[in-house]
Amino acid sequence: MLKGKIGLEIHCYLITQQKLFCTCKATRERGIRPNTFICPTCCGMPGAKPMLPNKTAVEKAVQIGLMLGCKINKNLGWARKHYDWPDLPKGYQTTISGPNSSFVGVKGNFGGIGIWEIHLEEDPASWTPETGCVDYNRSGLPLVEIVTAPDFVNAGEVVLWLKKLVHNLGYLKAIDSNAGIKVDVNVNIPGKTERVEIKNINSLENIGNAINYEISRQASEGGKKKETRRWDEARGKTMKMREKEAAEDYRFILEPDLQEIVLNDKFIFSLKEKIPESPEIKLAKLIKKYKIDKKNAEILIKNLEVVEFFESVAEKID
Repeated sequence: MLKGKIGLEIHCYLITQQKLFCTCKATRERGIRPNTFICPTCCGMPGAKPMLPNKTAVEKAVQIGLMLGCKINKNLGWARKHYDWPDLPKGYQTTISGPNSSFVGVKGNFGGIGIWEIHLEEDPASWTPETGCVDYNRSGLPLVEIVTAPDFVNAGEVVLWLKKLVHNLGYLKAIDSNAGIKVDVNVNIPGKTERVEIKNINSLENIGNAINYEISRQASEGGKKKETRRWDEARGKTMKMREKEAAEDYRFILEPDLQEIVLNDKFIFSLKEKIPESPEIKLAKLIKKYKIDKKNAEILIKNLEVVEFFESVAEKID
């Protein structure tokens, strides 16, 4: 089997009642009438200013960073990431990333894979190219982006690791499992091809298929230019979108309308104390302490509420 050098950029929707910079309802439900939960801020109207960032979103982002073993930065500065696309009403995305900003968390490790960074940002709107219509219900939703080191070598490793990541994030009650995840996959063959980024893949099956196709394509076609591609599920292949952007293409500048977020040790420690035991720790405890066979223990740990209910009952009843 051909091996590649693979890294991931994973976008997760945080569970909050309101959007990141306004009081509009943060809904990720499908079938909602377009442009229902909107205001001048999340529509990018001229003169509209952001509110203070959603506290719950900041707390959940920090907890995710802690779960991933990251060092949490205490001074978080917002930046404007510029690009021209119909789904971005302001012409820039507000994000805690870029060369002039510090990330929420850095230098982590999860499941043997390095975590380069984790940052908080707003989601753009939803644009339908066939009709030209833009739905701003999604604009301004709080997103966490997790960027891994290129430590994977094949699609199988990526899919298994992502399953473990989603399971652990489910224990945190931080991300909306119904909304799913969006993953950008970076792939190249070491020493032979340049890095290709495959954008916005939204299922584990498609992620695996896209990686396998791209490694095979690069092995046969080569590639000396960095590209951004998309996965065409119907054709079962990746398609070129554009040449790969560099950081300077996004024209990052510090966000003048938002103050820096300053975290202290007490705040970070309080969030760490609230993180539940991981599924792996729960599994080991069920097998060792409660003498549950592995098959049934694995069923119990699928849902945090179920395993915690079992533990509370088992403290009183055999």
